[in-house]
Amino acid sequence: MLGLAICGLISVDGQSTILDANTQVLSWLNCDREDVIGRPLEALLTLRMPLEGADGQRPTDATLHGVSGVVRPVVVGSLGEDESGVERIAVYDVSTRSAFSLGFQGAEAKTERGRQRLQILLNAAVGFGNVRTEVDAAELLVDVAQRAFAASAVSVHIGGPEGLIQVAGVNPLAAHWPTGLRPAGTTTFLGGQVLIVRSPEHADSYVPGVGMSDIYRAGGVHAAIASPMRSHGDAVGAMVCFFDHPREFDEEAVPLAEALSNQAAQAIARIRLEDTLRRAAMHDEVTGLPNRRLIEEDVTRTLFQDYSALTVIFIDLDGFKAVNDLLGHAAGDALLREIGQRLRGVIRESDVLGRFGGDEFIAVAAVDSVGDAAALADRIRAAIAEPYDELPPVLSITASVGVVTVGNDGAPVMDQLIRAADHAMYEAKMAGGDRVAVARIASSPVLQ
Repeated sequence: MLGLAICGLISVDGQSTILDANTQVLSWLNCDREDVIGRPLEALLTLRMPLEGADGQRPTDATLHGVSGVVRPVVVGSLGEDESGVERIAVYDVSTRSAFSLGFQGAEAKTERGRQRLQILLNAAVGFGNVRTEVDAAELLVDVAQRAFAASAVSVHIGGPEGLIQVAGVNPLAAHWPTGLRPAGTTTFLGGQVLIVRSPEHADSYVPGVGMSDIYRAGGVHAAIASPMRSHGDAVGAMVCFFDHPREFDEEAVPLAEALSNQAAQAIARIRLEDTLRRAAMHDEVTGLPNRRLIEEDVTRTLFQDYSALTVIFIDLDGFKAVNDLLGHAAGDALLREIGQRLRGVIRESDVLGRFGGDEFIAVAAVDSVGDAAALADRIRAAIAEPYDELPPVLSITASVGVVTVGNDGAPVMDQLIRAADHAMYEAKMAGGDRVAVARIASSPVLQ
C-alpha cells in the first residue's frame, strides 16, 4: 500500500483553530478526535514555510506533533476555504518509511516536476473526497491520470458481480480485443501490482500466446501503464493509461499511478460503505424488510433490467387490526414478522419484497407472463391465509392482493405501477378480501 495514497485532512477556522481531523491524521498522532479539536494548528504542525506561496497554493514540508509525543515529517498544502471560511489542509506522510519519500526522491519535492505532481495529488484528494458515485470517481480518475501522465487515453475498470467492467474513459484496444480473452485490466486487477508496457512486443510477456503485440499495434498503442485500484488491501478495479507514441517511464511513474488509483479506490470504497449504511437504515425495524423508500428505489432499479414481464403485487392484511386490539401491538409485530418470513418463502431471493407501511407489503418480481403473475399473487394469498399457531381461533388473517403486470416494451413509471396495484388491492378488499384482483387501466403499459 502506497503511503502517498493516504491523505490526512485537517480543517481550521479563520483563527487557525482546529475544527476537525480525519481518521488518518488521528492515526498518525495516535490520539482521539477530541484531543485535537479546539487546539491551535501550530500545536500540531510546525511549518517550514507559510502555506501560501507565490502561487497561492504551494505545498510545504512540516512536522506533525502528537499529544503523545509522536513526531512525523509531512508535506502539507492548503486546499482553500469553503463558503463558511473553513480551510482544509491536506497532509502527506514523508517519513523514511513511507513510499512518498521513496517514490518522489525526498519529502521536500524540490524539483518542479515533483511539485507539479504533488499538486495534482493534493487537488485530486479534494476531488475524490467530494465524489458521490462510483462512476464519478472513475471519471475523475480518468481526467486526473490523463493530465498527470500526459496519456493519449485512459480507461478505468471496476470489479463487480459480473466481473471487471469498463465504466469510464476510452480503451483504444477494445475494438481489437479477442473474444473470450479476459477483460482489459484483469492481469493488473488480480496481480495487485503496477504493470508497465514499454512496447507492443513487451505486452506479449504479460499475456503470452494471444498476439497482444498485434492488438497494441492495431489500436495504435505504443506503451501503457496499468495500476490496480486497491483500498485497505481489497481489489476494487484497475486503471490503464495508453500512449500512442514511445514513452519512457521514470522512477516516479509507479508511485504516482498507485497514488492516483488508490485515491479513487478509497473514494469508491467510501461510497459503497455509505450506500450499505444508507440502505441498512432504510429497513423496517419490525420485520427487517426494506421500508417504503427502499422499495421504491429497488422497484425503479428493477424497471431498467431485462425481463419479459414485471409484476407489482400490493398486499394488505385482512383482520390485522383485531389482532392489535385484542392481543396488543407486541403480538401484532410478531405476526408481521411471520408474514414477512412467509412472503420471503414464496418469492425468489432476487425479487423485491418490503413492508410498505402498517399492514401493507409489496412484492416485485420478473415473470414470463400475466398468468405467472396471477399465480404468484395467489400463492402469496394462500401463504398468508394459512393458520397461525399464536392466534386464537376467533382471529383469522387473510390478505387482499392487487396485481399489475407490465411488459418490457415501454417506459413504466414506478409510482404508476404501485398506484395501480394499490387500486387493485382495494377492489379485492371491497369484494370481501382473501382474494386477488388484477389491475385494468386503459391507455397504459399494463398487461391485461
